[in-house]
Amino acid sequence: MRRIFLLSIVAALVTLNASAQQVNEKVQIEHNGTWYDGKILKTDGEKYYVGYDGWDDSWNEWVTVDKLKGYATKTPLTKFKAGDKVEVEYGMVPEPATIIEVGENKYHIKYDKSVFGDKWVTEKQIKKL
Repeated sequence: MRRIFLLSIVAALVTLNASAQQVNEKVQIEHNGTWYDGKILKTDGEKYYVGYDGWDDSWNEWVTVDKLKGYATKTPLTKFKAGDKVEVEYGMVPEPATIIEVGENKYHIKYDKSVFGDKWVTEKQIKKL
């Protein structure tokens, strides 16, 4: 009985430690029902100030632990390479673009129309021209 009690305490401590969130830790953040890659910038008790990968600092926000999950390393992207001509939606309209950089989990694209600028997108958002 005592052994089972000690094992349950050890298991609880391991679980707590595995889900501990620290500054600069890569995580996924739930925002409006979608999970985004990002990292923890600050902590304050049970609140975490997070930044979203590829998004402006104005999107940084405080969240609770239920909005976070551990960072899952993904397979490196290989479907497209820098220089590939692609099509990516701008608003709801497909627009031609060029891949300018391949990141860990996203592609950095630049729209052909310079007024649209550039942004980081997932593989699902891209169609090859």
